[in-house]
Amino acid sequence: MGFLHELAGRVEEAAVAGGRFADSLVRVAGYAVAGVLTFAEKEIEYAQKAAKKEAVARTASAKGVTHR
Repeated sequence: MGFLHELAGRVEEAAVAGGRFADSLVRVAGYAVAGVLTFAEKEIEYAQKAAKKEAVARTASAKGVTHR
């Protein structure tokens, strides 16, 4: 998550350096990118959990264990 914090800091620096229009534009772009990255992070987490669950199920079925 360090990369995202650094990116947010740089976006904030650019917003401070620019005028009002640039400030608004950079903030909106930053919020949009942050939203997309948050969504992507959540999807990756869900995929990792699903893969782990599937691996556990495969291991259990290979050992002949059934879950009810």
